[in-house]
Amino acid sequence: METYLKGFESDWRDAYPGVNAVTLMELKEPPDERREKILPLVRYAVERKMARGKPDYWDYATLLELAVLAGDKEEARKSLARALALPRASWEPETTLPNLRLIGEARKARGTAVAWQAEVEAALEQRAKQ
Repeated sequence: METYLKGFESDWRDAYPGVNAVTLMELKEPPDERREKILPLVRYAVERKMARGKPDYWDYATLLELAVLAGDKEEARKSLARALALPRASWEPETTLPNLRLIGEARKARGTAVAWQAEVEAALEQRAKQ
């Protein structure tokens, strides 16, 4: 977690280490409070990258993971739809699933799971099978 956080802090334009840091913060027991401050910055980094070029699957998958972390159902559904329209290979949606499942399991253990996350995971799993 700290390594990903340092990576994001060294270059805030790169959302990859940022989303990993925020996800790992969520998985801690109790969750690391810094995730609430960092998540909007990671989202902004992705949005700025997308504005500079042609967004790809990974951009929307990152927004999806951030929306799940933020508990934003509508943003998660929008990002899911956009991500599923862009994968170049079935393994791309397949690789998004493990993090979402880990988040769901951690939240279930804490009693904070949301039912709509299972729908997101099912859609990714179905797409991965195609």
